[in-house]
Amino acid sequence: MRYGIFSDIHSNIEAFTVAIDYYKKEKIDTFIFLGDIIGYGANPKEAISLLRALNPICIAGNHDWGVIDKLSADCFNEYAREAIIWTKAQLLQESDYLRKFPLTYQSENFLCCHGSLNSPKDFNYIRGINDARENFESLKTRILFVGHSHRSQIYYKNINGIFFHPEASIYIKADEKYIINVGSIGQPRDRDSRLSLCVYDSGKGTVSIRRLKYDVQLAAEKITMAGLPQILASRLFVGY
Repeated sequence: MRYGIFSDIHSNIEAFTVAIDYYKKEKIDTFIFLGDIIGYGANPKEAISLLRALNPICIAGNHDWGVIDKLSADCFNEYAREAIIWTKAQLLQESDYLRKFPLTYQSENFLCCHGSLNSPKDFNYIRGINDARENFESLKTRILFVGHSHRSQIYYKNINGIFFHPEASIYIKADEKYIINVGSIGQPRDRDSRLSLCVYDSGKGTVSIRRLKYDVQLAAEKITMAGLPQILASRLFVGY
């Protein structure tokens, strides 16, 4: 089975369209979306439409919850809060789609959530070894797929301890557990402006993070023209 696992689109259809075109060539059997289809970017309705067309398994992100009032606006910084208020005004029946997203999804060998397995509704981050350790303690499957931090990262645990894996691909071993952050399609924050997505091949036992270029200039111009905070446009160029 080949899974296309991706996260944090944030209304960026320029990036999302490139990701979809890439996945079409990869013969994906099942798509899994790890949350935050909206927020920050200028095309929330179009992003939701593209997502629905993939018929993916969907997980709720904190921005998704913010737009449907399941998470207080006070939980967001001023720029994110302004984008959520703007996004609410753009969405009508599309909001009903977001309400259907659960907080987690579990398959036989892997589990998915937006931020952290420990209290998924709090949308905590996994940003280092200590955060990974707490999640490994709760993980009952072999692999945990997450997004939220907008940074593609791989951690693994074996009898010798917990380690950060610096490469973009990894082979899944029977005696190890893994936390895979698939990064962000719509707003990367690891000093790389290219979109990030993941392909998991359960048959071959491989997980690969892929980085792809997209039209950052157009996505940024749309944010500016929509009257959204300028920082949401400028950060796309630097990937932070």
